[in-house]
Amino acid sequence: MRPLVSVVIPTRDRPEMLRAALASVRAQTFTDYDVVVVINGPNNPQTPLNAEIAGAAGARIVRIERAGIAVALNAGVQAAAGEWIAFLDDDDLWEPNRLAVTLRAAEALKADVMFGNIVKFDDRGEAADPPLRPPPSASVREAMTLRNCGGGCSPTMARRAAILAVGGFDETLKSPDWDLWMRLTWRYPVAWDDAYLVRVRDHRENTSKQLSWATSTLLIQWKSFRTLPRDLRHLRPHILLQMAKVAIKPIERYIRQNWLRPLRERVGWKTAARRTPPA
Repeated sequence: MRPLVSVVIPTRDRPEMLRAALASVRAQTFTDYDVVVVINGPNNPQTPLNAEIAGAAGARIVRIERAGIAVALNAGVQAAAGEWIAFLDDDDLWEPNRLAVTLRAAEALKADVMFGNIVKFDDRGEAADPPLRPPPSASVREAMTLRNCGGGCSPTMARRAAILAVGGFDETLKSPDWDLWMRLTWRYPVAWDDAYLVRVRDHRENTSKQLSWATSTLLIQWKSFRTLPRDLRHLRPHILLQMAKVAIKPIERYIRQNWLRPLRERVGWKTAARRTPPA
């Protein structure tokens, strides 16, 4: 029988984190699921160990030679057998009731896409992030178009048929989640579960820290500007304004780091020098 949920985990060269992620899946109180681990990109020294860990956890393994998170996620969706797809990054963890609670919420709210809240953690501890639920002043479709109210992949679960119907993840984008959440929201009922069931690891290898945030965001915003449904085209001026703000941020950061900070340091040094009495 086909499982109700397929858990899709893309991975590359973090075997110990993958081991912990799989353990958090195996600890779920809900058991009608299977696991698809997608080993992403050409072979590297960690590939055999990743495959060994995934196999020992009973996961189906998909190997892809093309690198890229969108490519890996799409391969996982294609290989999945479940009605629902629950995404989990290999460096994140789930609480044991994550699947059970989210499925109950989806049924109660009659949603085809579910988002949730996250707790960020590192070696020093953990802290809950503010909820990403859209503001009451905007419709869900408007809010998701103007801001990523869904967060990343690990707190997201969606019907496989809906993901396939909107074309899956855009493989031309380096950070493809917000783009897919928008397209899903434009066509399907979406809901938020207020529980904190996902723990997102904060570390130096986070994809979001490796990407050019401004470039990635601008590409997503420009795509949404061009492809908005007709009833959302009144948002185009707002998208252009947000794009301008995104484009300015790297310039502000450059001026602050390369001009203002050295200037403050020089002024502070000269001021200290004047105040120091001669020996």
